[in-house]
Amino acid sequence: MFELPFQQSQTLNERQNQALALAAVYQAAQLTHMIAVTGRQRLGDSGQFYLEQLIKSSLNIRATDNPSLQTLSFFNSLSDISLGLKTLESSLYRPLQTATPKRLPNPLKAHKLPNAYAQALLVIERKVYSNPEFVKLIEKAQQDIMKQLCFFGHDYKHSAIIARLAQVYSDTAGQINPRIMVRGNAEAFQDKEQVNRIRAALFTGLQAAHLWRQMGGSHWKLIFSRRKLLQDIRILAQLQYQTV
Repeated sequence: MFELPFQQSQTLNERQNQALALAAVYQAAQLTHMIAVTGRQRLGDSGQFYLEQLIKSSLNIRATDNPSLQTLSFFNSLSDISLGLKTLESSLYRPLQTATPKRLPNPLKAHKLPNAYAQALLVIERKVYSNPEFVKLIEKAQQDIMKQLCFFGHDYKHSAIIARLAQVYSDTAGQINPRIMVRGNAEAFQDKEQVNRIRAALFTGLQAAHLWRQMGGSHWKLIFSRRKLLQDIRILAQLQYQTV
């Protein structure tokens, strides 16, 4: 039986729930970028923390039977997604695209990469979840990982857990063209663990994108309601400091 991982400390309205779910997508995109560029050693404790929160939520987001439409049901607190809120807020000062870019921006313009990854995840999510076989693979991986966690002391960042998340991403979103081409340090892509961590981060973004769509998120709202979205992000940022 599905159980919500966290008790809701506060209830958000529809727009705020959508904004928070979208921020989780952008947090995954930002972490993907950070891992690809700097690697695990420079990700830092805060980066590891934000990744762990995304992994936890990704294992509880279901294809169709989520019992709650409150984004905070999948996170411990608003502060778990503060990196995503900052990244999303920054992206709103630049034009948003409506489709996956065929080519990502020049690596020298690295500030654009997280935005490109997030937009691509929003597009790919719909394709993944419209494929029943991909949905089965995701659901099986979620069940397997929840069992594995018992053997690894509930260490969500254990290499075996990361590898399993990376594999399910490769078997689902990784099969869809155009693929998300991550840019970064060449050394990072020569390290299997680093590649797994990048793919695992992308998987959590895929799941957050699915939650965003379940909350009623759409590309049209993203394009035409940027001002309202920015207002919601700032309200959420303020709320996280009011939560005890």
